[in-house]
Amino acid sequence: MNRNKTLPALLLLFTCLAVSACSGPAAVKKIPINAEARKIAYAYGIRNFERVTAIRYTFNVFIGDKHLQRKWIWEPEKDRVTYKGNPEEKTGDIVYERKENKDFDRKIDSWFINDRYWLLFPFHLIWDNVEIISEGEYPLPILSGYGKRLTVKYPHGNTNAPGDIYEIYYGPDFLLQQWVYRKGGADNPTRITTWEEHAKVGPIRIALSHKNADGSFRLWFSDVAVRLKGGTSWLPALIY
Repeated sequence: MNRNKTLPALLLLFTCLAVSACSGPAAVKKIPINAEARKIAYAYGIRNFERVTAIRYTFNVFIGDKHLQRKWIWEPEKDRVTYKGNPEEKTGDIVYERKENKDFDRKIDSWFINDRYWLLFPFHLIWDNVEIISEGEYPLPILSGYGKRLTVKYPHGNTNAPGDIYEIYYGPDFLLQQWVYRKGGADNPTRITTWEEHAKVGPIRIALSHKNADGSFRLWFSDVAVRLKGGTSWLPALIY
């Protein structure tokens, strides 16, 4: 399957999820962190994230019969990104540091931001300057059951996610069950997916799989592993 042909069309579906930084701009007043959001980030191991020197993952998505795959290594302390291009692209590995070098490929960086956001969204509840509203228990949007709901609102001044809204549903363990994404705060949901196959990856947790109600959209991560401070080996994801 030629992934290059599917890439431009698929990219439009995901760049809208991108967030350009781990916190709000310095000139913007920091919004207080919601207590429930903090517990969710803690459940995913945000307090241990400083031990992670590198995280490796492959982003995969199926929409109908179209498959997109992107491979990454991110080193958080240096904000160094390695994009391992597909053989069809014939580019080889592309490495850049987002903090130091502003002269990098913006298209590739938009892919990185989007894919990392799916991977580490619970941490963005702390990292990003967003308004979060606790709404109590609600029916899950996919299948039966209930979950506690938080509404996450990005400010309209955000560069890459102006006015975007996420409704996230979580269980008693504070792990996410499902979410609803509303681009620009639209009344009709842009995308609704599950959060499944939670795995331990070193000291953090990650949901490896997401899909919509009828299975026509499926997003998952493979080859997920972390390298910790003081170590040289990769610790792979362990589903529990």
